[in-house]
Amino acid sequence: MHYKVSISNPSQHFIKLSWTIDFIHQDILHIQLPSWRPGRYELQNYAKNIRAFCVFEENGKEIQFKKITKDCWELDTKNVNKLIVSYEYYANQYDAGASFVDENQLYINPVNCMMYVVGRMDEAYEVELDIPDNYQIACQLPNSGKMLYAKNFDELADSPFIASATLQHSEFEVEQATIHFWFQGKHQINIEQLTSDTKKYIVKQIEIFGDLPCKEFHFLYPILETPFRHGVEHANSTVIAMGKSQEQTDEDFYHDLLAISSHEFFHLWNVKRIRPVDMFPYDFTKENYSTLGYVYEGVTTYYGDLMLLRSNTWDWERYCKSFESDLKRHVENPGRFNYSVAESSFDTWLDGYVQGVLGRKVSIYMEGMLAAFIADVMIIKHSKLKFSLDDVMNDLYQNYYKHGKGYTENDYRLLLEKYSGISFENYFKEIIFGKNYFEKYLMEMTGYLGCRIVYPSSKLHKNEDFSIEQNEIFNRWTRQYN
Repeated sequence: MHYKVSISNPSQHFIKLSWTIDFIHQDILHIQLPSWRPGRYELQNYAKNIRAFCVFEENGKEIQFKKITKDCWELDTKNVNKLIVSYEYYANQYDAGASFVDENQLYINPVNCMMYVVGRMDEAYEVELDIPDNYQIACQLPNSGKMLYAKNFDELADSPFIASATLQHSEFEVEQATIHFWFQGKHQINIEQLTSDTKKYIVKQIEIFGDLPCKEFHFLYPILETPFRHGVEHANSTVIAMGKSQEQTDEDFYHDLLAISSHEFFHLWNVKRIRPVDMFPYDFTKENYSTLGYVYEGVTTYYGDLMLLRSNTWDWERYCKSFESDLKRHVENPGRFNYSVAESSFDTWLDGYVQGVLGRKVSIYMEGMLAAFIADVMIIKHSKLKFSLDDVMNDLYQNYYKHGKGYTENDYRLLLEKYSGISFENYFKEIIFGKNYFEKYLMEMTGYLGCRIVYPSSKLHKNEDFSIEQNEIFNRWTRQYN
């Protein structure tokens, strides 16, 4: 499969795509554009951005086609061995999961705008970029000159790229892997400090899983001029779009960048490799329902910040500030009285990324993070400091992903019980599928750590009569000793 991508109309934000399909041996061919992208579990209907769609034989003769769904085309390929699909895509959404083009850059998430032949997803792709000679290319895919190469459609769809003459690049080594920073846009970030802090939290994340599953990893950082915060995970890269708000100090903006970067790097294992059976593999044509958002997003949100604390990238005060912000969002959301985190995970496909009806739902990120915190402390306490949630995640990586299989809700529960030595029946009944039980558990778990939550301000304080520095559970939680 060969794609040629060119900038057809940068002022109006259109790219042109020409897709060559050969070795056709059937009378009818179906080509599919994805309806959604991994990392955002809602239908996004990318086909609405396509115009000037047409299909030709190699000699230029037009081929008849018809749409059979909103994003699937049926082509008449009788006596046709090779064809070219041509169309334009409107790329004017500048965030971490969409596509954008103007006079200065070409930024594409291929899952938005590139297609596959039904039944031929496993075939290799090459993408030819018609770009100026002075453009650099930031992408996890191997490349040669202006060519990118993907082993199959899944890899292509999961490989965003930025091509621009103004990309700023740096790299460093961690555990025999090369980590790349690619910045697009003006920023005041100290790259030397970012490199040092990134190394520290990466090392802590590797300690949990035992190895780094890639030889190269790319942080793609579009820096916007307006307030913004959005990150998307990929197999060996992440796109993190950030824009500083007026009320943010440079220090707060920097630590916000660290937090989302640590979160997205943890996804390298959790969901990009450790994946629910419901999404193993992804089906790009429809909803991939799962109640396990509290694992693939909640656990990741929890560890994103915790890795900064464990690595001493954040001090206790900085960690508490972030924890309190998440806790505040929890207590101010009346949805905790009406909908469980499992139900809210299933319903991301319905209204998971908009405010929706007041009090209808909770968040797989916020309530999922709190659920992970509770599970972690429960395991540490009941295993008498021997195990933690780290061991659960390592087990999922070693015994599920590395054996080519996804996990179920029951698998996750059995692992929590395996490492804690207790039943998690009430935890799943109340925290995962229940409503309004979080506060009871949170008071108990923070108490074990030598802390207390002060409501209604949702502040996390040290107990005056209980020194956390000498609390064994607290030390195990923060990995102050092994």
